[in-house]
Amino acid sequence: MGKAVLFKRFLQHPTQVGALCPSSCALCRAMASEIGVENAGLVVELGPGTGVITRELVRRLPENGKLLAVELDELLCEHLKRTFPEVEICHDSASNLGGILKERGLPPVNAVVSGLPWAVFPESLQREILGALVENLSAGGYFATFAYLQGLMLPAGIRFRKLLNELFSEVTTSRVVWKNLPPALVYRCRK
Repeated sequence: MGKAVLFKRFLQHPTQVGALCPSSCALCRAMASEIGVENAGLVVELGPGTGVITRELVRRLPENGKLLAVELDELLCEHLKRTFPEVEICHDSASNLGGILKERGLPPVNAVVSGLPWAVFPESLQREILGALVENLSAGGYFATFAYLQGLMLPAGIRFRKLLNELFSEVTTSRVVWKNLPPALVYRCRK
């Protein structure tokens, strides 16, 4: 599943699939770094899409670590299941994270990585997903997501940054990842 399929899914569901093309290797590395994946017992990826960040998370996860990927798009879910048999793929909404973890008997999450298109979500959905995420993140756990540079100054982008500052004890940003289309930065948030 390549760029063409992701582009087609974006055209069909632009508020659900927020990227025109997969994230670059440089952005994937930035997303998975400095959030404790290498020592995590449980990592959750929200909106893994085609799995480019998933691949980096699997590479960094310790031998006894578990990765749970939550994807709303059914076609992308099927692709992920075929590509990553070692990852537990869940076809569900990120806002149901608490129910997903409870159903599987899983503990609080050490790190959450998200490729969700936050800038296209209304405030109510941003709050709903972030609330579920924070509620199920272990003390000191990390949340990482990215934002495209052109979206940082849009009202939804500004609102999203304010929400991060409201919900997390520490919010830092990476350097700009220029080797991505479009360029992006990573938010690393600690509970």
